[in-house]
Amino acid sequence: NISDLPDSYYVDKDDALKKRTEYSLLEKSVEAEKLQTNMKLGEYLPQAGIGVSCVYMKLDDAKERTIGMVFGTVSVPISGWWGGSHELQERSIKEEIAENNFKNNSELLILQIEKAWQDLSDAYKQYLLSEESKAQAEENYKVNNDSYKNGLINVSDLLEAQALLQQTLDQLTDAKVNYVVKKTTYLQVTGRN
Repeated sequence: NISDLPDSYYVDKDDALKKRTEYSLLEKSVEAEKLQTNMKLGEYLPQAGIGVSCVYMKLDDAKERTIGMVFGTVSVPISGWWGGSHELQERSIKEEIAENNFKNNSELLILQIEKAWQDLSDAYKQYLLSEESKAQAEENYKVNNDSYKNGLINVSDLLEAQALLQQTLDQLTDAKVNYVVKKTTYLQVTGRN
């Protein structure tokens, strides 16, 4: 018998989504595109550098002297501005594509989780129906067996009841296996292998 109810495995689909490796990879792909855009932008921004230097000198008997110096440089990349604007536009489009892929694939993952839950619930209902059918088939076989022993029915009716019982036992076994498979699938798609 299956003693665990499907409700004991239920988790919120949004929580389960965040546990999925695929979701993390989708997040990282969006993050990577944003970083590449920032790196490309950095190539076209002016660069500045500032430095300070200090020298202490004392030669022979002369008076001590300290010389200080402050310097700076500014580099403005002019040659790549035209091409840079197109490259930045292209990077922006790639970033938007990554965000759209993230949204679409996240929705697909949620649909997969919802379907797995529905399949698990349906498999449990099928198991319950199979249990009920088995109980009815057992009762039917018992009645037919008693009737056969009392000479009220012939052997073909008894064999038919026995075949029906075997069929319901096979269906029950299939329902149990299906439930375990659906449970395993649900656990996998909710990030709980």
